[in-house]
Amino acid sequence: MMQQVGGVSSHKKPVLTLEPHYILKPVRLTHLHQDRCHNDYIWAKDGSKDKTKVNRGVREIAFYEALAFASRLSHLIASYMDPEDILSSRSIGYIVSCHYNVFRSAADTYTPNEDYQSIIRMIKNVCNNADSWNWLAFLVAHYAGDEVVMSAFKSYIDTCTTLANTMESLNNMSVFTPHYYGVVDVQSIQANEHLPPDTATLSHLHLLLGNVTSNFRHPNIIDLKMGTQTFEPSAPESKQRREVQKYPKQAEFGFRVVGMRVYDKITDDYICEDKSFGVSLMTKDQVIGALRKFFCLDGAPSNAICSTQVDDILSKLNDVKDWFENSNPGIAFYAGSILIVYEGDTDTTSSIISEPPVVKMIDFAHVCRKQGGDEGYLKGINTLLAMLHEIRNEMRLQHHS
Repeated sequence: MMQQVGGVSSHKKPVLTLEPHYILKPVRLTHLHQDRCHNDYIWAKDGSKDKTKVNRGVREIAFYEALAFASRLSHLIASYMDPEDILSSRSIGYIVSCHYNVFRSAADTYTPNEDYQSIIRMIKNVCNNADSWNWLAFLVAHYAGDEVVMSAFKSYIDTCTTLANTMESLNNMSVFTPHYYGVVDVQSIQANEHLPPDTATLSHLHLLLGNVTSNFRHPNIIDLKMGTQTFEPSAPESKQRREVQKYPKQAEFGFRVVGMRVYDKITDDYICEDKSFGVSLMTKDQVIGALRKFFCLDGAPSNAICSTQVDDILSKLNDVKDWFENSNPGIAFYAGSILIVYEGDTDTTSSIISEPPVVKMIDFAHVCRKQGGDEGYLKGINTLLAMLHEIRNEMRLQHHS
């Protein structure tokens, strides 16, 4: 078992490792609390109804599955741009292909004097099956001016466009998350058995994810809980108060340090800081000081992070920021985290670190739809970037002094 950054809460199961390339993250299912579970909420210990805990584990599985589906669908959409590849598609891919290859091109090129034979040929070239004539009838009715069909046509186009844009956005986001390999049952693995078909009754489900630290010899890791609030809007007031009291500066900074682990070459061991350290950082200077500690800038210069690694981390954080600003289809990542990893053993190479730093978004149990995206998460990224730029400028000045 890998020691978790920030420690493990007494009521939570630990994250396990399958050395060296995988981790097993426990799925928190509501049936584990059947005595306190209702269809729509869980009775909290203080007697309040907490809807945010219902199916949170299933929600995280669903989000990872959506990312995986979007990644697969993106390649299908790209192949649909070539009509020769369309015949192999069905289901949702078929619908999207019809939008991209039939409806959009027809809507863009149609004129009142259009030869209907060309539309017929286009339909038959796109899809050679019985459904093609249904689509043909639909298009003919549309271009004949049938108001009901025209309205349905617009609704269809809007739906397909929204779907395509969402899938593209999720696919773009997937590069910021650990690789997802599915769901496994630890008990079945230990017994060398296949996953039982009735997964609803299992109590040992785990997400199988890529271990983002596996390529590092001595990884330095920091876990940052992002967002100006760490609870869903539907959380009971008692939970909202508890979350705010945990770290009152969360709303100001937009993130907090959950924990970090830094390699010490002298002792050949790790210096670890847990959640209590993170919530003790009440000023901007203290938070920057914690980041400097993570980058080993508070000790011997030989232990310090290479400036190119900081530049790489800044670049990757800017990519995440760009996604939130320009591609987020309307998702809020309450209680989500960003994990930053870099090589802590400066003797691994002479002057060039072979393995680049890793910046990944993790923890999606409280992902929600939210119009306008997630301003709180974005604020945290902007604050973090500003602090890291201060540190980078400090390193630049020291280099020239």
